[in-house]
Amino acid sequence: MQLIENASKKEVLMMSFEEKMKKELKKNLEIPDVVEQKIQDAYKEIGQGNVTMKKLNNGNQKKRKAWTAAAAAVAVIAVSGSVFYANPVLAKNIPVIGDVFAKLQKNKENNPYGEKDKTAYGKIADNSESVQNPGSEAESNGVTVTISDAYCDGYEMYFTMTATTDNDQVNQKDYLLPEKSQRVYVNGEETGAELSLEKTEDGSFVGLGHISAGWLADKTFKDLSTVDIKFTELYAKVENQPEPATYVEGENLITGQWNLEFTVDTDTNLLNTYEVNTENNGFTVSKIVKAPASTYLYLEVPEEYENVQMILTDADGNKLEKFGGTTTDPENGMYEIQLQFEQTDTNQIHVQVIDMDQSTNDNLAMVAEMTANLN
Repeated sequence: MQLIENASKKEVLMMSFEEKMKKELKKNLEIPDVVEQKIQDAYKEIGQGNVTMKKLNNGNQKKRKAWTAAAAAVAVIAVSGSVFYANPVLAKNIPVIGDVFAKLQKNKENNPYGEKDKTAYGKIADNSESVQNPGSEAESNGVTVTISDAYCDGYEMYFTMTATTDNDQVNQKDYLLPEKSQRVYVNGEETGAELSLEKTEDGSFVGLGHISAGWLADKTFKDLSTVDIKFTELYAKVENQPEPATYVEGENLITGQWNLEFTVDTDTNLLNTYEVNTENNGFTVSKIVKAPASTYLYLEVPEEYENVQMILTDADGNKLEKFGGTTTDPENGMYEIQLQFEQTDTNQIHVQVIDMDQSTNDNLAMVAEMTANLN
């Protein structure tokens, strides 16, 4: 799926990355809230051993449109500076600025996904690389920003960032966010990054930056990536701050020029790939990849199905939280969905495919059901 297919070349050149992603997101069909609630209810039923969905046959199929995941909103989150909930942090021992890993862990203690985060933290905390680039620190208008460690597993890239300031009013806030002023480039290609800095007990603001390979044009990271992050504004916000808000320079807004650069090697040694090739009703789960921070499922879908979603549970029937997904163009009557969901050590993943176009407010239309054994 290409961004802004109907936009003129001039429009594309003038649009920022954020505007492109928002325009693309608006093109996608949204799942009605009531239907999304039925999916969540289905998870509860599965957990209780009561599955109420009816499986359909092939008799009522339609021409395929692009798969539309609610998680496509991740692309917008990536450039909006929003706080995100479940991504692992990197190194445990970071010189000069202290232990960023411990600070982020502390801030996540009350998070509903905190325990799942810690599992992922433990798997990659010892595999990150210390950033040694001269451009990994920048100071402007009394705020020093430092990138300390980075990790890339081929699917996702993570980096730790710390900001410090002597501004008393800013230090009373809970978050620092670059928001729309942020520009991110990987090997010269503009992309997005999730980035939010949260206040810690020692007064610094720390955060985990995240860039997905799915946001790049060729969907892959090179063996060595050079990342440039630039922003000119830092917004200081409190928890649950209502918007729109008024921002005043020196009180809850600091303007300046922060240009940061670091390099990171792609390390695929921790990826575990399972060629499962389990099929039902024309759908095939071809493979599942376990990475340190996430799990990836590849689903081959008959082209005639317009809009499908997946319900995923582990060997014990527990819900697996979905983060996002991408889709390929159709070929030979099939297209492929790559779905990203939470890191898991389960040896079995149960997949139920829901046709959203045949689902109603009262019933979900399950068109395929498969179990992937990861042994």
